[in-house]
Amino acid sequence: MTVLLRRVFFTAVALVSLFLGGVVCLMCQVLAGRDAPTYRVEGQVVSHTRGAFPVAGDEGVESQSVSIDASGRRYDITAVDPGLDLPAGQPVVLDISKADGSVAYLGAGGGVVDLRPGVVRPVLLIFAALLALGAVYIGAVRLNLYPPVATWLALALGALLAPVAVFVRV
Repeated sequence: MTVLLRRVFFTAVALVSLFLGGVVCLMCQVLAGRDAPTYRVEGQVVSHTRGAFPVAGDEGVESQSVSIDASGRRYDITAVDPGLDLPAGQPVVLDISKADGSVAYLGAGGGVVDLRPGVVRPVLLIFAALLALGAVYIGAVRLNLYPPVATWLALALGALLAPVAVFVRV
């Protein structure tokens, strides 16, 4: 019975570790994509609309949506930033991410709008996942599922190699 129980716990620890390691890798990839190199294209605003954009339950926030034709491709951008209040025909410059093809920056009339995702949520998720991973491994050591040295070596190696692998890929 003890052998069966250890196998079940070992499998559970392995699956939870894989999931948490995946969260760390995904968030590192989000951060790497956020700061990826960009290339510049020029275009012009095709259309502009305003609308309500619910943010944290507040219905009064006004969003700006613009469609831009640049280098034969159409980019549709929606954000809460008032810098997107651009008239149709306005010339713009877009910085496009080489990692995923999303618009990182929009420049128009001397102003620049940063359209990249924030860093707070990915950093908090990385921290929480690594904390949970440490708790899982501490629990595994206390239940004598793994030898302590092997557990901490695996945790340190995984925590170091997962972000490195993602950054090298990008």
